[in-house]
Amino acid sequence: MKILMLTPFFYPHTGGTEKYVKDLSTELVKKGHEVTVISNNVPRSKNAPAEEMMNGFKVIRLPAIDVAYCPVTASFRREMCEGFDIVHCHAPAVSFVRAVAGKIKAPVMVTFHCDVLMFDKFIGVPIPGFLKSAFNSLMSAHAKFFVKRADGVLATSESYAAGSPVLRSVPHYVAPIGVHYENFDPIIEKLKISEKTKNKNQIVFVGRLAANKGVDYLIRAIPLIIRKFPKLKVLICGEGEEKPHLESLIKRFGVADNVEFHGVLTLEKLVEYYSNSICFVLPSINSLEAFGIVQLEAMACRTAVVASNIRGVNSVIDQGKAGYIAEPFDPKDLAEKIMKVLSDPKAAIEMGKYGRKMCEDKYNWDVITDRIIGFYQEMIEKKK
Repeated sequence: MKILMLTPFFYPHTGGTEKYVKDLSTELVKKGHEVTVISNNVPRSKNAPAEEMMNGFKVIRLPAIDVAYCPVTASFRREMCEGFDIVHCHAPAVSFVRAVAGKIKAPVMVTFHCDVLMFDKFIGVPIPGFLKSAFNSLMSAHAKFFVKRADGVLATSESYAAGSPVLRSVPHYVAPIGVHYENFDPIIEKLKISEKTKNKNQIVFVGRLAANKGVDYLIRAIPLIIRKFPKLKVLICGEGEEKPHLESLIKRFGVADNVEFHGVLTLEKLVEYYSNSICFVLPSINSLEAFGIVQLEAMACRTAVVASNIRGVNSVIDQGKAGYIAEPFDPKDLAEKIMKVLSDPKAAIEMGKYGRKMCEDKYNWDVITDRIIGFYQEMIEKKK
C-alpha cells in the first residue's frame, strides 16, 4: 500500500504523537509498504529540511506558523493526497482532518490521540472552572464535527475512548501504542545494566515539564516518602514552562538534596536512567495524557511503574503486576504507591520483568502494525 501520514507536528518537534507517527511509519516500511509523512515545519528555529528520508519513509515539511499549538500553513493542497491508498491523519489538531475528510478519493483514518483540554493551572496559578469548562466544550465540539467525517477513527485504548467527549460518540477502532523495546537492548548490554545495577532508592520521571504532567504532586509527595526513605533520589528528566515553579516547590519543601533535574536525554541516558531506577513515576493529572508512552519505555527497561488513575493511562499496566495506579491530585496516595515499590525491591524487580513481557506480547509494534493494516484494508474495501 501507499500510505500518507498527515500530522500537525513531526520531528525535530518532539512529543508522543510525533513518536507514534515515526514508529508506525517505520514498521509499515519494514512490512513493505510505501509511506510519506506530510507535516508542518515548526518550530522554524529547528531549521529542519523541507524534505528528507527517515527510516525508509519520506518526510515533507510545509512552511507554517504555530498559533497557540495549532500550526497554520497555506501550502497544503488536497492534490498531495492523490495516488495514495490510505490517508492517515493525526489529531487533536484537526487542520489536516478538516482539509481531507470527506473531500478526497482515498479513505481517511484519524488517530485521535487526546482531547484538547485547558490546563487546571499555569505556573502554579489555578485556572477558573467556568473558563476551563467553556474552552473544553468548544474544543470537543470542534474536533468531533470534523473527526466524525473520517472513514475510520482509531483510539489508542477503549479506556480513553469511553470517557472522551469526541471518541465516545464516534464509532472507532482500537489499537494500543507500541514500543520498539529491541532498540533498548543493545544499550542495556553496552552499559552492563542488570538487576544488580538498579538503585533501590532512585525513582525517575520523564516528560515535558508542563502543568498536566503533575510533577508538582510528585514533589509534594517527596517529604512524605523521605520520612521512611531518607536516601530517596528523584530524577526529573525533561524541560518545560513549569520548571521555575517546580524549583520553587523544591525549595519550599526543603527537598533539594533529593531531586535532580536532567533536562532532555539522549536515548542512551534515557535507557540508563529507566533501567537503573527502581520505579518510574507518571503523575499526570488530566486527559491531555491519553496513554503515556513513557510507561512503555520504562517497562521495556524492566522497571516498575507508578502511574495516575486517569483514563487511558490506567489501562497500560496491569495493576499490582507491572506497577501501581495512584489517584491524581493526591500526593499522599502517590507517596504510598511509590513507597510500596521502595519497600520491596525484589517485588519491584519482578514487576519490571512482568512489564517487559507485556511490551513483548501486548505492546509489540510488529503485532500492532498488523492490526492497523487490517483496519486500513477494511476501510479500503468499504470505500470501493
